[in-house]
Amino acid sequence: MLIIPIQNKPDWRRPPLVCFALILVNLLVYVLYQGEDEARWQVAEEFYFSSELPVREEQRFYEFVDAEKPEWRSLAQGAGEEFIYEQLLWSHEFHNWLLPQLAAEGEQQWLAQRVEFNELRDRLSSFAYGLTPAEPTLQGLFGHMFLHGSWEHLLGNMIFLLLFGLSVELALGAAWFIGLYLLGGLAAAALHMGVEAGSMVPVIGASGAVSAVMGMFVAVYGVRRLRFFYTLGFAFGEFTAPALLVLPLWLGKEVFGYLFGSDNIAYWAHFGGLVAGFVCTFALIRWRPSRELHVEEDLPPTPEQLALARIESLHNHGKLLEAGQAAASAVRQHPQSLSLINKSIEVSALAPESEAHHRAWLALFALARLPEQDFAPVADGVDVYLQRTSEPRALNARMCLLLAQRAAREKRWGMVERLLQRLQQKQQRHPLMLRLANGLVEHYRRCGDEERARKALNFARSLQPQAI
Repeated sequence: MLIIPIQNKPDWRRPPLVCFALILVNLLVYVLYQGEDEARWQVAEEFYFSSELPVREEQRFYEFVDAEKPEWRSLAQGAGEEFIYEQLLWSHEFHNWLLPQLAAEGEQQWLAQRVEFNELRDRLSSFAYGLTPAEPTLQGLFGHMFLHGSWEHLLGNMIFLLLFGLSVELALGAAWFIGLYLLGGLAAAALHMGVEAGSMVPVIGASGAVSAVMGMFVAVYGVRRLRFFYTLGFAFGEFTAPALLVLPLWLGKEVFGYLFGSDNIAYWAHFGGLVAGFVCTFALIRWRPSRELHVEEDLPPTPEQLALARIESLHNHGKLLEAGQAAASAVRQHPQSLSLINKSIEVSALAPESEAHHRAWLALFALARLPEQDFAPVADGVDVYLQRTSEPRALNARMCLLLAQRAAREKRWGMVERLLQRLQQKQQRHPLMLRLANGLVEHYRRCGDEERARKALNFARSLQPQAI
């Protein structure tokens, strides 16, 4: 579910410099500082494998699993050395468990090597300035707000900061905006640490602080009626409502995500940021009235809206051929417009085997490469497309790989399996297929479905290059 305002337009006579500065700082940190993480990790990895640690620590890892992490036994047995060495290199829990034992046993050389490796590894940005709930630090509390795990993660947060931050800064002023931004990020971190107490997994990202800006936006506009754009599954559209109405919807989305969504997203940090941003800004407005807000009553139609209206008019007047041509042309001009793509699919549906219809579906599936695009409409579209056509030409090998990769990131493992089966039927082989198949194996093992895990493992083995 996505709900964003589409009506409010900032006053550019008073440019929101702090919002732009925050975006610039996040970009510079990612490019200039985090860009060196690969080199930092290479140094740490080379030290580890050139030392005696790999040989001496593997057996200790099994002891650690038996004593502290019995749930890892199946993973260690199934994934083998890949999983074991991943934990030996990355797990702080194993490191903290091992050090006292080595000290008690008098293994000074081993202890010194392990400590030196840990220092090299902890130079990585996520360890140096990330927020670790079990071991919070001052630099982690503030630093995690300016670190990101990928370009997709960074750009997604910055887009939302831009959407909401421009208006909020203009309403509250630069000083209050930056103060509440940082306070919201700290509140988000506090709630995450409370829920995930004891976790040694570092958290990075501006999502908590950006969520606070979204809460600030709701408090600023209160009962003012604004226009919002929404997507919910395969449905999308606009609605007008008081800004306050969207706060419980956003909060409910985070609770739903925590219960049913991806495991690697700090949903409670988002929740804490939303609440903190709203409460603090509401209190501020009651204590000091905000600046005069400028809310556009109506905006001129966008090029996408104009194109959609023209297609609708042609379609309603029975000019189906012209409507189809106009829809195809509009999609070429606006390839990221979900509304135009859906209209193109609709007007070409009378000829489900036509080239135009397949191209319209192909445009929908291509949205899977956009990280900011909700994947649900695309995933639902795959099922609808397969039901409607006997020859799904839009689901070529390249598109199946793209969809399967996005589905794996979204934890839609059933869809990953169906797409891999389709690629297998087409006798396709690609390195990405092996990685996706291994992901299926891990998923079904976590679910306790050993039969499907075995089938996925056999499929993964069939993709491995054969020795000659």
